[in-house]
Amino acid sequence: MKFLIPFALLPSILCAQITLEVSDFADGGDTVRVSNTNDFSLDYASTGDNYTWDFSGLIAESQTLKDYQSMDNASAIPSFTFGAFADEAYQATNFAETVDIPLDQAGEFLPISIDAINQFSRNTTNGITSVGLSIGISGTEIPVTSDTIETRYTFPMNYEDSYTSNGYSYLDLNPIYNAIWIQYRTRNTQVDGYGSITTPYGTFDVLRIRHEIIESDSVFIDLFEGAEWYELPVPVRYEYEWITKSEKEPILKVVTRIEASGEEAVISVNYKDNFLDLNAGIEETQNRIQIGPNPVINSLFVQGISGSFDYQVIGMYGEVLQKGTEHNHNAIDLNNINPGTHLIVIDTIFGRTVQKIIKQ
Repeated sequence: MKFLIPFALLPSILCAQITLEVSDFADGGDTVRVSNTNDFSLDYASTGDNYTWDFSGLIAESQTLKDYQSMDNASAIPSFTFGAFADEAYQATNFAETVDIPLDQAGEFLPISIDAINQFSRNTTNGITSVGLSIGISGTEIPVTSDTIETRYTFPMNYEDSYTSNGYSYLDLNPIYNAIWIQYRTRNTQVDGYGSITTPYGTFDVLRIRHEIIESDSVFIDLFEGAEWYELPVPVRYEYEWITKSEKEPILKVVTRIEASGEEAVISVNYKDNFLDLNAGIEETQNRIQIGPNPVINSLFVQGISGSFDYQVIGMYGEVLQKGTEHNHNAIDLNNINPGTHLIVIDTIFGRTVQKIIKQ
């Protein structure tokens, strides 16, 4: 019997699963160090029961510090909108800066300065919801409540759970500027695996979570000749997360998008990590990107990016005039583009840069 007991317990040990609660996720006052890697060859798709994921060979290229601030640190207007005076559903428990909103690119082609975008979230025992944003425009912080509140996570969370949530946000920039931004989002989430993951940060028991995010964004702006609605190109995106107990942030997160060809392409890989003294970050990389000449006649040159990047040329009515991937010479041939005012959209692993260009 002494030898039978361990074998009798073996099936339950192999099939052990964790349950995620709200306390396992970051809230106001938490800071988390995240490493970013350019290794997009990892097998993010494989998953299942009691699965073992080995990503120990990932190499960090840069690091960021995610700072989840408490509502005590919110400025006056967002504090009133998302604080104790708001309806209960809109009472946020934390906020953090985000680069995951296409509106942050509007500052590249509108005569306004978008300083920062903060995502306000509400953490409860039942789930984590996105209650709204605050957008810094020309030194003024404008709160934007989500008319339909999107649920990012539901609790308790277990293997094979699934849910769908919708979000809708509307921002009218008048009287600052004659512009309106509308965002529709649908999030389809499935907990499609559990097991053990190993990264440079360590080995953990995790749930694997897959989010499908379908987003439609549009802006009404007086940009060229008269005000028009422009659709922002936002492809279907997938987020794959491996989350464990008490670590506040996914141990690993892989983000992909669906290309025009229908293929799924990785656009970012980041994982929780220790401090590595890596100085290059998202803001530094975006600030050194230079696009020119402007006006342009034949070729548009993009400087400040090492490696490949995706690009799109958007016409004045929101149509995609040209798209592709540049690798080493970083020169975009615009000879097939008609003269006029257009937008150039540059996508790298660090985010998106948008600039107005004049084709002569």
